[in-house]
Amino acid sequence: MESRPSLLTVPATAETNRTTEVPETPGSPEGVQVALPAGIERTTRIRARLEAQHAPPASSVETPVRRLGLLVDGLVQERWVVDAVRAALSVPGVCLATIAVAAYGRGNSVARRLHRVLDTVDGHLRCRHEHLLSTVDIATWFRGVPRAEIALEETADGWSPDAAGIETLRRADADVWLCFCAEAPRRPLPDFARDGVLGLEIGVDVPAGSPWAGATEVAAGCPVTIARVVDYRSAGGSAIYTGLGATIGNSARRNRLVALRRAMDFFKRSLIAATPTGPSVVRAELPPDYPVGPKPTVARVLRLGWHLAAKMATNRWVALGWHEQWQIGYAFGDEARLDLRSLRYLVPPRDRFWADPFAIAEGNRHFVFFEEFRYRARRGRIVAVEVDERGAVAQAPTPALERPYHLSYPFLFRWRGGLYMLPETAENGTVELYRCEELPSRWRLERVLLTNVRAYDATLWQQGDTWWMFVSIASHGADGNDELHLYSSAVTPLGPWIPHPKNPVVVDTRCARSAGPLFVRDGQLYRPGQDCSGVYGQSISISRVDTLDEHNYHETPVERIEPGWQRDIMCVHTIGGVGRLRVVDVLVKRPRWRGVVRRDAK
Repeated sequence: MESRPSLLTVPATAETNRTTEVPETPGSPEGVQVALPAGIERTTRIRARLEAQHAPPASSVETPVRRLGLLVDGLVQERWVVDAVRAALSVPGVCLATIAVAAYGRGNSVARRLHRVLDTVDGHLRCRHEHLLSTVDIATWFRGVPRAEIALEETADGWSPDAAGIETLRRADADVWLCFCAEAPRRPLPDFARDGVLGLEIGVDVPAGSPWAGATEVAAGCPVTIARVVDYRSAGGSAIYTGLGATIGNSARRNRLVALRRAMDFFKRSLIAATPTGPSVVRAELPPDYPVGPKPTVARVLRLGWHLAAKMATNRWVALGWHEQWQIGYAFGDEARLDLRSLRYLVPPRDRFWADPFAIAEGNRHFVFFEEFRYRARRGRIVAVEVDERGAVAQAPTPALERPYHLSYPFLFRWRGGLYMLPETAENGTVELYRCEELPSRWRLERVLLTNVRAYDATLWQQGDTWWMFVSIASHGADGNDELHLYSSAVTPLGPWIPHPKNPVVVDTRCARSAGPLFVRDGQLYRPGQDCSGVYGQSISISRVDTLDEHNYHETPVERIEPGWQRDIMCVHTIGGVGRLRVVDVLVKRPRWRGVVRRDAK
């Protein structure tokens, strides 16, 4: 196995006045509160900077009055439809003008009946009591909105309004139609809206309202599932907004549910992006071998059933016969390159795992801070261990920070002579900053930077007079691995932290969530991100940061760090270092009948 120099070319960012890291977060999500620090020195320059940063975030961009129309295949819809419409109506200047109900037969083929049975069983096993998939009468939610009924013409390649229906839709005078029909239309649709006929798809050409949505990806074993907003007026259904999330491989119904949670704001973001001052749209590239299966066939349904049964059996076998555990790898060596095979490992007892390592140096001493998750407590805390260049561990891990809620990802940085920690505190709905009083075990809360937010793996980076926070924020019960958000603060990491106008800047589970500190190599800034497609934290994607300023952000994936340099290493999802010390974490799988073995490099 060849060495990977970029793996540990991470400079000692913690030893300089820099911080690093990137997590995911929905750009200026509703309800997120910025904690304003007291007593910040207000010079004229800082005031001007903060005023510039306080430009309206994406969710409050002014937009001209726009009239929405809803095109549905019945007044009884799944609850997610109501939530998606309400999110779209939260955009200033947007109002609901009309609801058009299109009646058509969905067909009852053998394939559809087979899939209905499979979907019912799947939902009973994996999606009980999920309110997004419960049915509601949208007429009771949008009272007083004019309604019209239209007829459709149906062909083998989809439906389209008949001549009278087209005229009815035009008279409704809607600027944008949101289509929630469970069957895909024939494209391109006639031009009955000024600004578009938008539909939400899960997969390629599969409407989100279809029970088949998300099933093709599960049946094919595809590690990612796309959710996208398309304009049905174009022949190919051109994508307006796209995002990639991990496929839930053991449940097609749950895969659809998770994709719906992720896409709940996609109509809203598409409307904002269409304004003159709105952010550019986000598009994630599909893998070249992405599966396409817009409708169920007998063969596809049978393949799906076989895949679900095999997945269930495999998961059961792994749970009974194998033990998975996150461990810490570390090594001292050349800052320019590191052979992963030279790593030494810190192996926890069987009743816990160790993950998310960050390194810090104090004089000639080196410490590794990381999450310790005890299975019985079901909660993580931050511990630290001292290591030396001979590879010997100076002492057992010492508790460093423990709270009545889960802690992980102890991002470390120095600022104005002090050592600070920014652990993940998403369970508490906050982003909290701690200052070290005595290394490694005494820390006090310095400031709460954000409140009312599920923020994961916040990482800081200082560029000139600006501090940047890269963080993953999950809303609507969505996964915390799919979106990267940016916040900025002028002069000080204490805040106030202002959301970037183009949040979320990355919507791709293959690279969004932070995997350790940012670093500079040959004058170029790079960001490690987790690839959470397939399984959580399976590998690391290194992205080159091409643009980072108050108006734009762009990155390009350039390299990957894959597991497998030893046979039992299944995943790697955090990397960092300080000076000559480099740290990673790895997921190890071993037969349960073997004891815990301490593995040192040969």
